[in-house]
Amino acid sequence: MSDKFDDIVTNWRLMIPIILTATGLVIAIKFGIEYSLLTWDHITTEDAQIKATRVQVSPEVGGRLRALHVTEGDAVKVGDLLAELDQLTYQAEVEQARAMLEGVMHQLEAAQTDLTLAAEHYRGELTQAQAALTRRRAEVQEAETALAFEQERVKHFIAEQRAALEMARAREAESRALLGQAVKEWQQARELFAAGVMAHDRLEVAQVAQAQASARDDQAVQQVKQAKAQLATAEASGKLVHMKGQRLEALRADVRREEASVQLAWMNMAAVQAKEREINRFTAQKRALEARLSAAELQLSRTHVLSPLDGMVILKKAEAGEWLERGQPLLVLANPHDLWVETNIRESEIADVKVGSKARIWADAYPELRFDGEVVSVGATALSELTESKPTEFFSKIEQRIPVKVRLRHPNDLLKAGMMVWVGIERRHERPPSRP
Repeated sequence: MSDKFDDIVTNWRLMIPIILTATGLVIAIKFGIEYSLLTWDHITTEDAQIKATRVQVSPEVGGRLRALHVTEGDAVKVGDLLAELDQLTYQAEVEQARAMLEGVMHQLEAAQTDLTLAAEHYRGELTQAQAALTRRRAEVQEAETALAFEQERVKHFIAEQRAALEMARAREAESRALLGQAVKEWQQARELFAAGVMAHDRLEVAQVAQAQASARDDQAVQQVKQAKAQLATAEASGKLVHMKGQRLEALRADVRREEASVQLAWMNMAAVQAKEREINRFTAQKRALEARLSAAELQLSRTHVLSPLDGMVILKKAEAGEWLERGQPLLVLANPHDLWVETNIRESEIADVKVGSKARIWADAYPELRFDGEVVSVGATALSELTESKPTEFFSKIEQRIPVKVRLRHPNDLLKAGMMVWVGIERRHERPPSRP
């Protein structure tokens, strides 16, 4: 028996299969135990894939693709020039908008200059006309007051002088009657004295009475003349009042002329307001053309297609010379450093998965390496709810899967987007409380 065992040991052709079989059995037992322990504490699935930030780049304007500066596999940075569209049409729009804007700005500047000069001139005229009108109205009011006072004074003065003249004439008539009576008595006294009937002293008395009556008559005559002269003066004052009335009418005419000047100044100010409305219209046109120019410049800038992220070109969908519509796919970029794992967990096991659970990831490309991760989100619906398939006539209950996102803790350049991986997620130890 020992000889037979020695023969087997010394025969290497027999020993190699035995050694290989034993080694395989040990490895199988080891991995079996590890898998059993892993599946006991972890939820495992092969339905998992490496994902990366992926962006489809499209032009924001339509046009012919003049140049494509990148190709598949090129690394790009944010803001790098990826492609250029033909700019001729958009450049023409910019130039047209700029020319129209310059024209409106020249018109606006000329209108503002005219308004400044006209407004200053017409406002000065209006101020002067209003001041002159105010002054003339004050003069008219003062003249009207003075004329009314003078008319009343002259009226009373003339009435007084006429009354004084009548009184003087009455006294003159009275003195003349007395003078006639005195003369008659003096003549009778002379006749009686000549006849020797009257004494000489009585004749003297009659003579003195006649002289006094003559003196009073002369005084009355002088008073009548004086009263006539004063009445003439009063009537002359009435002519002066008439002249003042004519002066008042002249002042009133001046007021009407000043009112016309003020009205004309206001009409000129209306022209200034029309100029202001014209400036407002030019200003509105300027703003509209500025907006148009900004839009045209924006469209022109959009003929340069820039990279929205740091990453790599993974797909090219157009070639130089092609006509591209707005939004038509041009390139697909991906960020190879922003990786995560998307996996789908059976609904019977989803209760043991929570945000923050630790995860282990293995890739077929690196079977000897293990990558660590952490659950960052658990889907709110099953994958079947995201499909648009219509229900069939026959029903068959199939266990659904819930999407789960796992963030890689220490990603490196080994993992690539699109790789299928094997994931084990640590089970949660406590279950949510059951509903009563």
